[in-house]
Amino acid sequence: MFQYIKDQWANGRAIYGKKSWRETRRVVLHFLRTVGHKQEMMEYKSFFESYAPDQHILDKQEGLYELMSRIFLFKESTLRERIDAVKNHFTALEDVFTPETIEMLYNPDELKPEGLKQGILLWEDADLNMTAHLNFMTGQRKEGLFTILLQLGDQGVYHANIRLGKGLEGEPALWIGTIQGYKDGLDNAKHITKKMFGYRPKNFIVFLIRELAKYCKVQSMYAVSDEGFYANTHMVRGHKAKVAELDPLWEDIGGTVTQDPRFFKIPLEEYRKPIEEIKSQKRSQYRKRYELLDGYQEQISENLRAYLK
Repeated sequence: MFQYIKDQWANGRAIYGKKSWRETRRVVLHFLRTVGHKQEMMEYKSFFESYAPDQHILDKQEGLYELMSRIFLFKESTLRERIDAVKNHFTALEDVFTPETIEMLYNPDELKPEGLKQGILLWEDADLNMTAHLNFMTGQRKEGLFTILLQLGDQGVYHANIRLGKGLEGEPALWIGTIQGYKDGLDNAKHITKKMFGYRPKNFIVFLIRELAKYCKVQSMYAVSDEGFYANTHMVRGHKAKVAELDPLWEDIGGTVTQDPRFFKIPLEEYRKPIEEIKSQKRSQYRKRYELLDGYQEQISENLRAYLK
């Protein structure tokens, strides 16, 4: 038991450091919230120690321990729900990606090979000077277990924090924790929309999520609602600046609120309005947009090929 107590304190130090009293306070809170849950903490640790693609993920990404002491992923998530969410995500990864890919994604950036420092290149368009990468970004673990980052040059435009797992009926599913924009990148949104024939960057990152979902063998896709955003939990309500406003986006892309108001169910396929139903003066724009997206679909398939089982 003494070793277990020492381990919980050490985990807190690894996550938060010890340079200030605020960091020490966080260490104490992490310790108090985990020390009484030995069975759950040992289950969590044991899962990763026997995880075939990489048995050292927790050693390299200590921040994953924070999910055991903070109410992350969605509003009022329980410790049991978070443990299951993490285990289900990493179990699902094994059915999708090669072991080498999983190890690479969850390596710290300094351990990633050259050319993969940002993770997997999902998509790029040289004419737009834009890229999208799939990676685990430790600072985004509050809302997901890997991230799609859409960039214009070296500026972030949007990122989506997502995870694999089980849906509300136990089916294989992809969960969107949030989509957030970057101020500097969003200043260029109108320029990007014009270049993409009226397709907004916010919709484009949903397009990228849906394309990834095709290869993740999921049957459903869900998104956390504004009501379900983790920062709405009573313990973290002081962080109101973090609360997203995404319900209009989920509704715009065909999402419907589930029986649990914390979540939307999102159609796996994007609705494409038939050309004949589009006003004649806009038909050319829509044709070009659809052709552009079709080409992107082929590119994403090719880019992912080397990483999939």
